[in-house]
Amino acid sequence: MNSFCDVIIPIYNAYDATVECIESVIKNTNFTKDRLILVNDCSPDERISVHINSIKAQYPKLNIVVIENEKNKGFVGTVNVGMRYSKNDVLLLNSDTVVGKNWLDKIKNCAYSQPKVGTVTAMSNNATLVSVPQGLMRNEVPNDITIDEYNDILSECSYRDYPALPTAHGFCLYIRREALDTIGLFDEESFGRGYGEENDFSYRCMDYGFKNLMCDDVIVYHLESQSFSEEREKVLESHLKIIEERYPDYFKNIDNWCKAFPIDYICKNINYNLNLRKKKNVLIVIHEWDNVIGGTTIHVKDIVSSLSEFFNFHVLFPNGEGYVVESYFGKEILRITMPFKMGITAKYNRFNSEYGKMIDHIVRAYAIDAVHIHHMSGHFFDIADVTTKYNINSVITLHDFYSLCPSVNMLYCNEKYCGDMTEKNCAECLIKCNRASNNIIPEWQSEWNKFLRKFSKIIVPSEDTKAKLAKTFNDVEITVIEHGVENSKADIVPAIDGKLRVAFIGVMCRHKGSDIIRDLIKTCKKVEFHTFGKSEFSDLKKNKSNYIFHGPYKREELSKLLWKNRINIICFMQIWPETYSYTVNEAVSAGVPVLSLDIGAGAERVKKYNLGWVLPRDSTPEEIADKLIQINKNVSEYNTAVENVKKYVFKSVAEMAEEYKNIYDDPNNAVRVVDCDALKYLIKEEKDLYSSGYVSSNAVYVLNEIMNSTKWKLISMLKVPRFISRPAKVILRLIKKLVKR
Repeated sequence: MNSFCDVIIPIYNAYDATVECIESVIKNTNFTKDRLILVNDCSPDERISVHINSIKAQYPKLNIVVIENEKNKGFVGTVNVGMRYSKNDVLLLNSDTVVGKNWLDKIKNCAYSQPKVGTVTAMSNNATLVSVPQGLMRNEVPNDITIDEYNDILSECSYRDYPALPTAHGFCLYIRREALDTIGLFDEESFGRGYGEENDFSYRCMDYGFKNLMCDDVIVYHLESQSFSEEREKVLESHLKIIEERYPDYFKNIDNWCKAFPIDYICKNINYNLNLRKKKNVLIVIHEWDNVIGGTTIHVKDIVSSLSEFFNFHVLFPNGEGYVVESYFGKEILRITMPFKMGITAKYNRFNSEYGKMIDHIVRAYAIDAVHIHHMSGHFFDIADVTTKYNINSVITLHDFYSLCPSVNMLYCNEKYCGDMTEKNCAECLIKCNRASNNIIPEWQSEWNKFLRKFSKIIVPSEDTKAKLAKTFNDVEITVIEHGVENSKADIVPAIDGKLRVAFIGVMCRHKGSDIIRDLIKTCKKVEFHTFGKSEFSDLKKNKSNYIFHGPYKREELSKLLWKNRINIICFMQIWPETYSYTVNEAVSAGVPVLSLDIGAGAERVKKYNLGWVLPRDSTPEEIADKLIQINKNVSEYNTAVENVKKYVFKSVAEMAEEYKNIYDDPNNAVRVVDCDALKYLIKEEKDLYSSGYVSSNAVYVLNEIMNSTKWKLISMLKVPRFISRPAKVILRLIKKLVKR
């Protein structure tokens, strides 16, 4: 390719923007080879003429031409003046743009990448169809990256797919001479005042078999004014009618393109590349994420929200037959469905080579600096080999007892905690509970022990959990980091008024002690019982003379519900050793004392801080009922418990986050760089997972943003042709934007 190009800048006032534009063009373009044509359309601002002529004098060795219109011709007429003067390819550039290094050569490469290219449009922060990284909408000019740095990133990460566009955009428009000679100039007679001329030209190109391409490795900043006067509205509306009459399929084509949004993967790739380079990247591995509010998920979300200022977080979780990585870049959330299938695996396979390949891709694509595993259910031990291979800071938190047994909560035949049982038949338990068909426990624990030894740090949320795990994994170091919470303490102080009201909170299920709760309600008729939360049992959803079922609650509303119902005590009847227990925190934050069986981290906390009463874990419903009646009679003892609850100071999320910040920010590990090829592969393969009718989440998000914006509500006041369906009205708003300067 050895094509000469004339860069034509039509100018009318806007002195400051024009100066910046010309400066960037001269700095970043070889005008000993190509040529700059500055056309002043009789700008009333006399500084314009002085400046552009001084530019020509300042650079006598550069090919710079200054043309002064004797009278105002309008945008289209001014552009045509430049194109008539030129005998080469042309690039039409708005005077409110800023370009970066090598911009023109890369656009030329696109223009000559294939035969019959009519036009090439660069990408921009603000150019509708070619806007990036958020497509179809205005993006602010980044204040943390220069235009040259932006283009350097694009040079490194671009697909260079040069996708076809349904219409070009005139802010930065390359036109090959072949197309100009065949088609002619812009329609000055119909579109003389501007708005719509490049859309008309694009369709004329397509009529003659020329293509309109997007150059996906060049970004040109577009500073375009957002004002939209009534006069411009009228001109725009009349020009839209011309386009509609000439090209009946125009609206439908734009509609279909925006719905499919075929450059979504390009936008996503750019967005990831911009964000991944700003901070260190932490990969979170978890067993469930979407629409889940379990304790492990709450804990991870607290970490992510608290440390997003310092790290990018990428949450990997299983989703059906595959996996999803959801990335948190501050307030922006992006996700990629991983293009990897696990193939045939047994229920408790610990290794899977395809999973290992996926982790390897993720680590390279996301420039992962630290990996923090929060649950291995649905994941494979191959992850530790990858972190070792790349010397990545690796952390694992054991939120339950999955490492000891696939049962997770260590309930023998779903009936009794087996941690301290001397006689048990693990094979019988695993078969009965549909966990496995053989006694896999010895081999399971042996492989987990090897797996845990590969981590930089092993964390548990309580001393009780550490003690239980240490019995089996006695050759690994375990660190206790208690979860932080945002619970605020209640001002209301509960009191006993003769009638004792006891609540159970959370999910009513077997391992939470539903059998004990059921018998306790039957046994203790003198106490009024309440349940707040979901229940797995229909009989615990029915009100009785001494029992009220309130159903599910929102966490932030629980305290008010407890106060409203004058709850005196909250009971925890769990039959397995919970490793933390957020529900104990909820009780204490409401100012209500706790009665717990002596098992797990919740009971540990109640004993340590005297937050209520702890009974032997094998207490019968009758013994629990007796204790409740005793508490009701001993007001002084009850008030002491209330005072202790009131004095209890929660460990805050901020305190916990600081501990994890120190763990993730290991100074011994070098900051990793994005493997652009690995990232491009993941994003492009995800695109291919969807059918041709798939509407990307990004496109849906953007269309909603457009529909709700003030600017588009203003534009939507223009008359909509009757034949356009309601969904396409949103697209018409885009079209109106496409034809406005």
